[in-house]
Amino acid sequence: MIGIVRRLLGGRSRRRMRWARRHLILWTSAALVVALVAVLMWPAGRRFIIAPSVVTVVAVGDMACDPADPDLKPAGEPPGDRCRQKSVSDLAVAVDPDYLLALGDVQYEVPTREAFRTVYGPSYGRLRNRTVPVFGNQEYKVQDASSFKTYFGDRVRDPRGFWSEEIGQWHLVVLNSNCSAVSGGCARGSPQQSWLAADLAAAGDRCVIAAWHHPRWSSGLAGSDDRTADLFRTLYDNQVELVLSGHDAHYERFAPMNPDGQRDDQGVRQFVVGTGGQAHYRPELPPVAGAVKGEYVDYDHHGVLSLTLRPASYQWGFRPLEASETLVDEGSANCL
Repeated sequence: MIGIVRRLLGGRSRRRMRWARRHLILWTSAALVVALVAVLMWPAGRRFIIAPSVVTVVAVGDMACDPADPDLKPAGEPPGDRCRQKSVSDLAVAVDPDYLLALGDVQYEVPTREAFRTVYGPSYGRLRNRTVPVFGNQEYKVQDASSFKTYFGDRVRDPRGFWSEEIGQWHLVVLNSNCSAVSGGCARGSPQQSWLAADLAAAGDRCVIAAWHHPRWSSGLAGSDDRTADLFRTLYDNQVELVLSGHDAHYERFAPMNPDGQRDDQGVRQFVVGTGGQAHYRPELPPVAGAVKGEYVDYDHHGVLSLTLRPASYQWGFRPLEASETLVDEGSANCL
């Protein structure tokens, strides 16, 4: 550095050199003091965030068929309504996302290692190193979801199925809605719910997205799941923006809602995206009177949800497989 200063000054004045050296030391010392003060004043438990200001996320669940499924047709045969994991994963790969949120039931019917190798791997496995895997009920058809944990390796950050991580400048909480498989369940006061409340309190004012498998609200075949009510209430109490789920084999977007299922501009917006290729279903019965309904629903197409997450806002777009552009659901909103 002194050599640079000497060249700038032309090497002609020792007095100038002494002045430059003295001020360079002062400037460097001042910068170090400012940095030290910033570190000492940073709140305990908080981390410095050096992250891209915009990230793209693809979210989808209920994905790859069983290797023995009769609808798993060889290449070249006309496609049907089932076992479209390769075509739907092509949509995900085309987005080139920073993250794939795999919303559970990633491999049917029994998720063996061979099934992961032959069906999931050639489709969604192309994005394995960008995947945040969520535990679904199919995963537990193998004891302790061991094949799922083995396949995704360190992408599963906690074997209990709940943890948090940063995606861009957003905070992500992954939760396990298989409440009978999680120690203590999902109710208020359980280890998972208590951890969630503490984690969200520490997240500060960042935008937050949550992901679990069984939707709190759904107009699909399985319907709304009361087991996640206390988890949803915890999200609401902490002004979380989004929660994403799969399980029901359709796409549905809800307005921001409070824990009672009523529209609330300060509530949590939920998406159901169980459209990863295994199947899609219409409900067998008409909705019950007073049931919570989504603002947009598509029972007829596989597809993926694409999210663009900015520091204070987000955009969404559902990209259906083999459907006209008029069927694309898209929009944007600011964080709370």
